[in-house]
Amino acid sequence: MVVFYVFGGGIVNSLVAYRTWRAVGANEFPEFHHIDSTLIIPLFVVFFFFSFIPQILLFWFRPMIISRWLVWLALLFNLITLVSTITIQIPIQNELDKRFSLELIERLISTDFIYRRIPMLLMGITNFVMLYKVVKNSNKCLPGKVHNSTFMIS
Repeated sequence: MVVFYVFGGGIVNSLVAYRTWRAVGANEFPEFHHIDSTLIIPLFVVFFFFSFIPQILLFWFRPMIISRWLVWLALLFNLITLVSTITIQIPIQNELDKRFSLELIERLISTDFIYRRIPMLLMGITNFVMLYKVVKNSNKCLPGKVHNSTFMIS
């Protein structure tokens, strides 16, 4: 579920917050950006990193209905987002800490969409597929039925 929170938060940040930065005055922008960055870390960034924990645990503890390749696929999309954040987004954000730049804001918006929103959407879809498989097969685990190997531990 953390993945869906991170995806939703990222979409709001990408489609709303970044676009409003264009309207902030050049003199006010560094302070505004600092406040925004300070608030986003506990409300979003921390949860993004938390999303790796259950994702990695799924390699060892997952319902049999979830294939390992789906877990790898979700992790790949999350890693693309992480690498993009470290190599593209953070350097842009660091520059925006110092000064207002429409060019940097536009670059932030375009690279965020390509290298973070699209992979996060694909990761959300992958996680939804895994969740759907579990829920769809949960009726086979009703009380009174004998269950063999509901979870795979590898």
